[in-house]
Amino acid sequence: MVAKLTAAIRRYQREIDALDQAVAERLGVNRTDLRCLDLLLDRPMTVTELAEHAGLSQSAMTTALDRLETAGYACRARDANDRRRIQVQLTDAFLARIAEIFEPFAAEATADLDRYSVAELETLVRFFADGSERRARHARRIRNASIPPAARRPGAHREAAGPDSSPEPAPPSL
Repeated sequence: MVAKLTAAIRRYQREIDALDQAVAERLGVNRTDLRCLDLLLDRPMTVTELAEHAGLSQSAMTTALDRLETAGYACRARDANDRRRIQVQLTDAFLARIAEIFEPFAAEATADLDRYSVAELETLVRFFADGSERRARHARRIRNASIPPAARRPGAHREAAGPDSSPEPAPPSL
C-alpha cells in the first residue's frame, strides 16, 4: 500500500506541476512569479519576507516585483501601521483573474470532498500538514548542503537558471 501511495503522490506532484505551468502561461508570468503570487494569496508581505519565502535574493525579488507590477497583479504599498515598511499585496485585477481560472476547479474539488467523512478529512489535513513540514525541512537541508565541485555548473548561482526555470518535482518522502 505504501508503494501505491508513493506512486499516487508522485503522480499528484506531476499534475500540480502541470497545472502550475498552465496557470502561469494563462497569466503570462513565469513560474517564479507564480510562486510569489501564490505566497501573497496567504497575506501581504514585506519585500524581504516575500524574498525569503520565495527563496530569492533581494535583487531577484525586485526584478520579479517589477514584472508583477507591470502585469497589474501585485503592488507595493506603505504599511498602514508602519509607514516606513513597504508591503507587497495582490491587486483586485489578479484576484479576479485567479478566481476565473480556479472557480471550475474549486467547484469540482468541493464536490469531491463531500464524499469524505470528517475523520477522513482530518486524516488528509494531518497527512498534508506533516508532508509539508517534512518537505520544507528537507528543502532547507538540501539547500544548505555543500555542492560537490563536480556537480556545480560553471557560474551557477541560486537564481542562475533564470526566473522561467522550475525544478523537477522531487520524489515524495512519506
